[in-house]
Amino acid sequence: MQKKYRIIVNGRVYEVEVEELGASMAPNYPQASPAPAPVAAVPSQPVAAAPMPVPVAAAPAPSVQPSAPAPKPSPAAPTPPAGGTLISAPMPGKILKVFVQPGMQVKKGFNMLVLEAMKMENEILAPSDGVIKEVRVKEGDNVNTGDPMVVLG
Repeated sequence: MQKKYRIIVNGRVYEVEVEELGASMAPNYPQASPAPAPVAAVPSQPVAAAPMPVPVAAAPAPSVQPSAPAPKPSPAAPTPPAGGTLISAPMPGKILKVFVQPGMQVKKGFNMLVLEAMKMENEILAPSDGVIKEVRVKEGDNVNTGDPMVVLG
Protein backbone atom coordinates (compact mmCIF):
# COMPACT_ATOMS: atom_id res chain seq x y z
CA MET A 1 0.00 0.00 0.00
CA GLN A 2 1.44 3.39 -0.99
CA LYS A 3 0.94 6.58 0.98
CA LYS A 4 1.78 10.12 -0.06
CA TYR A 5 3.32 12.58 2.39
CA ARG A 6 4.29 16.22 2.15
CA ILE A 7 7.55 16.97 4.01
CA ILE A 8 9.11 20.39 4.69
CA VAL A 9 12.92 20.42 5.02
CA ASN A 10 14.72 23.74 5.54
CA GLY A 11 11.67 25.60 4.26
CA ARG A 12 11.37 23.54 1.05
CA VAL A 13 8.32 21.34 0.44
CA TYR A 14 8.82 17.80 -0.84
CA GLU A 15 6.18 15.25 -1.80
CA VAL A 16 7.15 11.66 -1.18
CA GLU A 17 5.45 8.32 -1.73
CA VAL A 18 6.07 5.60 0.82
CA GLU A 19 5.23 1.95 0.34
CA GLU A 20 4.55 -0.13 3.43
CA LEU A 21 6.15 -3.55 3.29
CA GLY A 22 4.24 -6.36 4.92
CA ALA A 23 5.75 -9.53 6.30
CA SER A 24 5.40 -11.22 2.91
CA MET A 25 7.45 -8.47 1.22
CA ALA A 26 10.23 -8.27 3.80
CA PRO A 27 13.54 -9.78 2.69
CA ASN A 28 13.91 -13.42 3.60
CA TYR A 29 17.42 -14.22 4.71
CA PRO A 30 18.52 -17.87 5.03
CA GLN A 31 18.83 -19.14 8.59
CA ALA A 32 22.26 -20.28 9.69
CA SER A 33 22.53 -23.73 11.19
CA PRO A 34 25.26 -24.97 13.51
CA ALA A 35 28.00 -27.04 11.89
CA PRO A 36 30.47 -29.32 13.65
CA ALA A 37 34.01 -28.01 13.95
CA PRO A 38 36.82 -30.05 12.39
CA VAL A 39 38.72 -32.25 14.88
CA ALA A 40 42.48 -32.80 14.61
CA ALA A 41 43.70 -36.40 14.58
CA VAL A 42 45.41 -37.58 17.76
CA PRO A 43 48.74 -39.39 17.15
CA SER A 44 48.79 -43.00 18.35
CA GLN A 45 52.44 -42.88 19.46
CA PRO A 46 53.58 -40.58 22.29
CA VAL A 47 55.56 -37.57 21.12
CA ALA A 48 58.88 -36.79 22.85
CA ALA A 49 59.03 -33.31 24.30
CA ALA A 50 61.83 -30.99 23.22
CA PRO A 51 64.56 -30.60 25.83
CA MET A 52 63.95 -27.70 28.18
CA PRO A 53 66.62 -25.01 28.44
CA VAL A 54 68.36 -24.90 31.79
CA PRO A 55 68.51 -21.43 33.36
CA VAL A 56 72.03 -20.24 34.06
CA ALA A 57 72.69 -17.50 36.56
CA ALA A 58 74.37 -14.50 34.99
CA ALA A 59 77.26 -12.78 36.68
CA PRO A 60 76.04 -9.82 38.69
CA ALA A 61 76.51 -6.53 36.89
CA PRO A 62 78.53 -3.90 38.69
CA SER A 63 76.15 -1.52 40.41
CA VAL A 64 76.53 1.95 39.08
CA GLN A 65 74.33 4.57 40.61
CA PRO A 66 73.52 7.26 38.08
CA SER A 67 73.65 10.63 39.68
CA ALA A 68 70.06 11.79 39.75
CA PRO A 69 69.54 15.46 39.07
CA ALA A 70 68.40 17.43 42.05
CA PRO A 71 64.65 17.86 42.04
CA LYS A 72 63.55 21.21 40.74
CA PRO A 73 61.96 23.41 43.34
CA SER A 74 58.24 23.74 42.69
CA PRO A 75 57.38 27.19 41.46
CA ALA A 76 55.75 29.29 44.10
CA ALA A 77 52.11 30.00 43.52
CA PRO A 78 51.77 33.43 41.92
CA THR A 79 50.49 35.94 44.41
CA PRO A 80 48.25 38.78 43.38
CA PRO A 81 48.79 42.25 44.73
CA ALA A 82 47.09 42.89 48.07
CA GLY A 83 43.32 43.01 47.74
CA GLY A 84 43.27 41.51 44.24
CA THR A 85 41.73 38.37 42.78
CA LEU A 86 44.02 36.33 40.55
CA ILE A 87 42.29 34.77 37.55
CA SER A 88 44.31 31.74 36.44
CA ALA A 89 44.10 29.58 33.32
CA PRO A 90 41.59 26.76 33.91
CA MET A 91 43.30 24.58 31.28
CA PRO A 92 46.30 24.70 28.95
CA GLY A 93 45.75 26.59 25.72
CA LYS A 94 46.45 29.68 23.65
CA ILE A 95 45.18 33.20 24.31
CA LEU A 96 43.21 34.26 21.22
CA LYS A 97 41.76 37.58 22.39
CA VAL A 98 42.26 39.97 25.30
CA PHE A 99 39.35 42.34 25.93
CA VAL A 100 40.61 44.04 29.12
CA GLN A 101 43.40 46.42 30.07
CA PRO A 102 44.63 47.77 33.42
CA GLY A 103 42.29 50.34 34.96
CA MET A 104 39.23 49.04 33.11
CA GLN A 105 36.01 48.66 35.15
CA VAL A 106 34.30 45.26 34.62
CA LYS A 107 31.07 43.69 35.84
CA LYS A 108 30.60 40.08 36.96
CA GLY A 109 30.34 37.85 33.85
CA PHE A 110 32.23 40.26 31.56
CA ASN A 111 34.23 38.37 28.90
CA MET A 112 37.86 39.24 29.70
CA LEU A 113 39.74 36.75 27.48
CA VAL A 114 39.23 34.00 24.91
CA LEU A 115 41.34 30.91 25.56
CA GLU A 116 41.58 28.28 22.81
CA ALA A 117 41.96 24.76 24.18
CA MET A 118 41.52 21.56 22.15
CA LYS A 119 40.17 23.55 19.16
CA MET A 120 37.44 25.14 21.30
CA GLU A 121 37.20 28.80 22.22
CA ASN A 122 36.57 29.28 25.95
CA GLU A 123 35.49 32.64 27.34
CA ILE A 124 37.19 33.63 30.59
CA LEU A 125 34.60 35.68 32.49
CA ALA A 126 35.05 38.12 35.38
CA PRO A 127 34.08 36.30 38.61
CA SER A 128 32.94 39.57 40.22
CA ASP A 129 32.64 43.31 39.67
CA GLY A 130 35.94 45.16 39.90
CA VAL A 131 38.77 47.04 38.26
CA ILE A 132 41.45 45.30 36.21
CA LYS A 133 44.71 45.81 38.12
CA GLU A 134 47.00 43.78 35.88
CA VAL A 135 46.88 41.77 32.63
CA ARG A 136 49.64 39.16 32.59
CA VAL A 137 48.96 37.65 29.14
CA LYS A 138 48.71 38.92 25.59
CA GLU A 139 47.18 37.55 22.41
CA GLY A 140 49.15 34.58 21.11
CA ASP A 141 50.55 33.55 24.53
CA ASN A 142 50.43 29.87 25.46
CA VAL A 143 49.33 29.15 29.02
CA ASN A 144 49.27 26.09 31.25
CA THR A 145 46.69 25.20 33.87
CA GLY A 146 47.07 27.58 36.81
CA ASP A 147 49.10 30.23 34.96
CA PRO A 148 48.12 33.75 36.11
CA MET A 149 46.26 35.73 33.46
CA VAL A 150 44.48 38.71 35.05
CA VAL A 151 44.44 40.42 38.46
CA LEU A 152 41.03 41.84 39.31
CA GLY A 153 40.76 44.34 42.19
